[in-house]
Amino acid sequence: MCGVFGYTGSSEANNLVFDGLKRLEYRGYDSWGIAVHDEKEIKIYKNIGEIQRNDKFNNLPKSNIAIGHTRWATHGGVSVKNAHPHFSSDKSFSLVQNGIVENCESLKKKLIQEGYSFKTETDTEVIVRLIEKELKRTKDLNTAVKKAFTKLKGRNTIVILTNKEKKILAVKNGSPLVVGIGKDGTYLASDSLSFSPYTNEIISLDNFDFLEIKGKEIRIENIKTGKKKIKVKKIKNTSTDIDKGEYKHYMIKEIVEQKNTIVNATQYTKKSLSPVLQAIKNAHRVYIVGAGTAGFAAGQISYFLRNIAQIDAQDVRSYEFKSYINIIRREDLVIAVSQSGETADTIEILEIAKEKGCKIASIVNMFGTTISKMSDYSYFTNAGPEICVASTKVFTAQCSWGYLISKALVNKEKEAKENINELSCKFDTYFCQKTYKGIIELSHKLKNKEHLFVLGKGQNSFIALEGALKIKEISYKHIEGFMAGELKHGVIALIEKDTPVFSIISDDDDSQDIISATEQVRSRGAFTIGIGDKKFEKYDIWDSFISTPQVPELSSISNITAFQLFSYFLSKELGNNIDKPRNLAKSVTVK
Repeated sequence: MCGVFGYTGSSEANNLVFDGLKRLEYRGYDSWGIAVHDEKEIKIYKNIGEIQRNDKFNNLPKSNIAIGHTRWATHGGVSVKNAHPHFSSDKSFSLVQNGIVENCESLKKKLIQEGYSFKTETDTEVIVRLIEKELKRTKDLNTAVKKAFTKLKGRNTIVILTNKEKKILAVKNGSPLVVGIGKDGTYLASDSLSFSPYTNEIISLDNFDFLEIKGKEIRIENIKTGKKKIKVKKIKNTSTDIDKGEYKHYMIKEIVEQKNTIVNATQYTKKSLSPVLQAIKNAHRVYIVGAGTAGFAAGQISYFLRNIAQIDAQDVRSYEFKSYINIIRREDLVIAVSQSGETADTIEILEIAKEKGCKIASIVNMFGTTISKMSDYSYFTNAGPEICVASTKVFTAQCSWGYLISKALVNKEKEAKENINELSCKFDTYFCQKTYKGIIELSHKLKNKEHLFVLGKGQNSFIALEGALKIKEISYKHIEGFMAGELKHGVIALIEKDTPVFSIISDDDDSQDIISATEQVRSRGAFTIGIGDKKFEKYDIWDSFISTPQVPELSSISNITAFQLFSYFLSKELGNNIDKPRNLAKSVTVK
């Protein structure tokens, strides 16, 4: 949520920052803005809605230093007034923020009592006024920024463009910020993907690092420790392509890319996996944590660990982990699952786990992120940029990685890779117009239904939950996923004539229970849709059936793709904004 981008160097900053903000769109936003320096003063352009060029933006003076921001409204409504950047009263600096000032109200009340006035409803303006207050005392902007920042509670990152000295200042705490070192200048942004076309050399910032960029000079000092540092490292750019190519939407492009990304996620040798494998073996218990889609991936990984490797693994939603604090031990291992690597809920529980002395492992999609930096054992899905807000390829990549480590724990990593490669080959022929045709027809049939249900069991329990979430996110339909065993304990009361019920069925020990559950809802008038192994299509219990490619132990990973496709084509039928669904953001960096 929210994104920042800045540049200073020899190239034109206006377009670089604009393009950088476009590459941050996936994080979610409702307004945006840019501040540029035209040798005399700072000029600001702000707008609500989509990031796009217009006459007002094009008329900004050309500059070689600028900062920009994409805003997701928290304090105050969606308006040009509340959009970032925000000016200081004398226009000596402009400021953007990523995060939430948790003590905003108490700070604002005190500032008002001291005579400061506010033009916006944002917590960001409180930061601006705090800096102004400190600047009166210190007469030095750097010092004022540091002192003001220490008064903020919560996870916040700020970036400042100054007028007089024409420099960029920044401070990071919790919310992401990374610096890129290019041949033509210096970049800073919420993630390295946004400047990946220009450089893969980065400086990774720690919490409370204060950054000053003036010309080619970069200075970093930690506010808390006083430690100074500049350590540049190269990161692996798996892909910088965020173009839709031949596809109408990023979502369908990313669904199809799964034929490659499940393989990319499992390109780890036994040696490279050895540290986390040993940590799992040594652990008293393994907690796997995540939120949203990553939470369901955590559940699927825990299923693999329990059922393939007989590991005491328990999945926990990040936002509910506090209830486990009293029983967690230093001998426990916590595995964090996150797409962005910056999920606020997950970062918070990792901090708690580290205080308890636990080791941390992680599987994320973005390099140089907070979660990977916090980890003792960090791994990456290597799925490339995922731009659609609803995660598809990263989910299956994380599940595939979990499958690989589960098999590696019983010395069967070669078999795991063979199975993944087999599924990849089957996906190559599965993602085609023949498959799409049946799902499009089903989407048309169900587009006016407001209540739908999904039943799963065993390896498909978390697929039922994730499948329902995909449809919720993009179609805005009310759909619930349930473990099939819950049906007769209350859920069946919701079934009436023509209620659509999806049943996920694999060729395993749970298939007969799924058949029984489907018969029960059908006898009560439900419209039944089977998803899974084609061998069960012959059973006379389905009104519709979507078969998916089947490979031993990987049926669950295959079955989710049918829900992804149904979600896509249903939403297309409804005319929704598929890549940017309402009210949702890709990177949830605030709680």
